[in-house]
Amino acid sequence: MPSVSFAYIQSIESYLTSLEVDTKELSRLTKKHSSLSGSPRVCMEAYIELLNQGASLTNNSLFGFELGKHIQAKDYGVLGYLVESCENLAQAIGALTRFDALVADIGTTNVFFETDNARVEWVPKNLDCKQMVLRNTTAWVATVYKILGSACQLNAISFTFSLSTLEKNTLAQWFNCEVIDCARTNAIIFPLHLLHVPFTSENKAMFSALIEVTEKEMNECKEERFAQTNRRHFNLNSHEDIAHKVVSLLNANPTLKGCNQKRMAEALFISSRTLQRKLKQSNTSFQQILDRERKSRLDDLLKQYSIADTADLLGFQEQSSFTHVFKKWFSTTPLKYQKQLISKE
Repeated sequence: MPSVSFAYIQSIESYLTSLEVDTKELSRLTKKHSSLSGSPRVCMEAYIELLNQGASLTNNSLFGFELGKHIQAKDYGVLGYLVESCENLAQAIGALTRFDALVADIGTTNVFFETDNARVEWVPKNLDCKQMVLRNTTAWVATVYKILGSACQLNAISFTFSLSTLEKNTLAQWFNCEVIDCARTNAIIFPLHLLHVPFTSENKAMFSALIEVTEKEMNECKEERFAQTNRRHFNLNSHEDIAHKVVSLLNANPTLKGCNQKRMAEALFISSRTLQRKLKQSNTSFQQILDRERKSRLDDLLKQYSIADTADLLGFQEQSSFTHVFKKWFSTTPLKYQKQLISKE
């Protein structure tokens, strides 16, 4: 059954809340469908109805477009961080087309290469698709804008449905290109050379780790779908597996700056509280895993960097915090420890 991750529903709720939509209406949206209650997946029909009701509540026929502009990496879960760790747009499109079903199994993506242009076409699995296509198309472009900035210049955007003159002008202004309605396909058309513009966020080690995690989730999803055809969700019940994923993601980062529990949870498409609970059930915690990773890097860093730089690379906001923790670990100061390391060389 075509479905989306519950994160898609949360993004609608968050956006409507930011617009100060009546909370009673917001509650009615989320409670109407039983599939929205605690499930990691939501059927496509419920998702479309929520989008259409969002357009009605905001009196905005381009609701999906506005929603897509507010996309964040966490809305794509591990796939979002995978895209942001790609080397270039070609690799990012490959990741999206390969793993998109993990977050939204609601359409089919095809990529075509022409003489000077590349064309990404998306065919939705439902005819009532205006808001869904607007959200999907805009989210893709917003993600690339975020990474490439002004280097991202599109040639055209096409939609299979009709648009008013005002709607076309609004879309053309934001996409900064021609917008075509009543077209044969929903497509993003851009210069071929954009495929190889380097991503500033490129991190090969992180990319490799995320590919491993994402492929594993895809395989688990396929196994679950085969075993229980009436229920589709990600198999995240293995506590040891969650711990392994956290270890892999931390290990892939060249520095541990910003590597906190919240960010790791978002990358794994679960809440911070759920991550904490699952790690506890496997007799560990995020802090314990992080500290083990910090200790494993310690000697190499102290041989190359100052105490202050080492603290920063290990993710400590203050050198004093690093010194305090270090004394607990080794019953000595970082400076004395560093001197001993260097003297052994």
